[in-house]
Amino acid sequence: MRSYALLTLVAPLVLALPAPAPAPLPFPSPQTNNQETNVLTGLLAGLGGAVVNLGSILDAIPAVLGDLGTALEAADEVVSAIENGTILGTDVPAVVQKLFKAAKPTASPTTLTDAVNLEAKAWGATNPSQAPPTSQNILGNVLGLLLNGVNNADITSIANGFAMNVPLSNNKAASPNFYKIQTLLGNAPFSVPESQLLQAIYIPPEFTGQKQPIIFVPGTGTIGSTNFQPNIGKLLSQSTIGDPVYLQIPNNLLGDIQTSAEYVSYAIQYINQLTSKKPAVITWSQGSLVSQWAFKYWKTTRAMVTDLISISPDFDGTILALLLCPGFASGNAFACTEAVFQQVYNSNFITTLKSNNGDSAYVPTTTVYTATDEIVQPQIGNSASGFISDARGVGTSNTFLQGACLALPAGTLYGHAGVLINPTAYALVVDALTHDGPGDFNRVTASCVDVVAPGIGIGDVLATEALIPEAALNILSYLPKVAAEPAIRAYAGVYGQS
Repeated sequence: MRSYALLTLVAPLVLALPAPAPAPLPFPSPQTNNQETNVLTGLLAGLGGAVVNLGSILDAIPAVLGDLGTALEAADEVVSAIENGTILGTDVPAVVQKLFKAAKPTASPTTLTDAVNLEAKAWGATNPSQAPPTSQNILGNVLGLLLNGVNNADITSIANGFAMNVPLSNNKAASPNFYKIQTLLGNAPFSVPESQLLQAIYIPPEFTGQKQPIIFVPGTGTIGSTNFQPNIGKLLSQSTIGDPVYLQIPNNLLGDIQTSAEYVSYAIQYINQLTSKKPAVITWSQGSLVSQWAFKYWKTTRAMVTDLISISPDFDGTILALLLCPGFASGNAFACTEAVFQQVYNSNFITTLKSNNGDSAYVPTTTVYTATDEIVQPQIGNSASGFISDARGVGTSNTFLQGACLALPAGTLYGHAGVLINPTAYALVVDALTHDGPGDFNRVTASCVDVVAPGIGIGDVLATEALIPEAALNILSYLPKVAAEPAIRAYAGVYGQS
């Protein structure tokens, strides 16, 4: 398989702990369909970078890609063509969408363990104590997931060229209008119109108003409801603990993270005033960065929440970010999105966030992360990008699954999205919401013996793992791309000093 990894680890990520439990069975391969043709064979070969007509490329892709080998070959060809300029950047969305539409499931897991392992196995993870290989073709990996039954309605919608099904709200502004008095309170100013900030706060019909409100902040390339309704949101909505509220941030969090943070800041203040209750904030992936930025530069939000609970966070960014941008290194016009650039390990955005103890918690914070994360690395122990410090003494807990649940089911092969259905992760969510301060692993050790959180089925696992191909499809389809991360906002030099 052709590799387009742009960064490598500076040191091997090896967990210095006793040998873990044996890895599950290998990633299953779908059955071969002998009537399929080799994708793009001969069309792109030997063209030396000459641009090929988009229609010809699309015509060369079969209507059905039901064979894993053929799908991986197609992914290699497409990535190579993007890198050498044979496929123009503006044509990439159509080509990628056609590949996703053609990838028809030919296998499906029959056990929870098999379903949980699909994500990490697709990236070649075989040892729970080590990160997946850093040299990857992410397009091929996500096609493999689709062939193995990992899919959802949003992937189909995006592949057909339609926007995700985003439920929006007709919320009315709260009073007094805190939108207009931000800077008087020592907060950064808003740049997004209040009507847009309001519309992004999706309060589902099952919201009772009697339980603690939980604001869910999604990860790169997705939206709050899709991100959390098959997992933590589902479980909390059925409990007596929390009332989910989902943020549907425009552009699927692919734009400037500084703008996305305004939606989090506003939602915290709005829900706090609407319910007269302090919400908790639960995040996945980039959502953790967005929320930490909001706490840093909108200081009044800190006293309005009880907890930040971060699943698979990347507080330091990730050395694998540019895997999502094939062609960038070779100078192809198809570059990347603002948010992906900002999540490059120690980018300007990350460096600014971490300054003045921004790498420490502003509110009681619980983090959970996995060594076999295929998107965020490094993610091992205290050197993990998911680890947060506690310089302010507000209370933090950092749970590294393979260390905490060593040689037990909850400490095996969980990918970036898989932590959302991990039993220990959910136990820590509940523990944090029902106790003062962060979640405490010592109170939930019994959770390590399970494979998924109680109440999660195979369908929920597959819908959760579909977040990875969904995000990849959104990132690759998103236009226009940019060539560098956006500038740091001027307010960063004025606010956020404590």
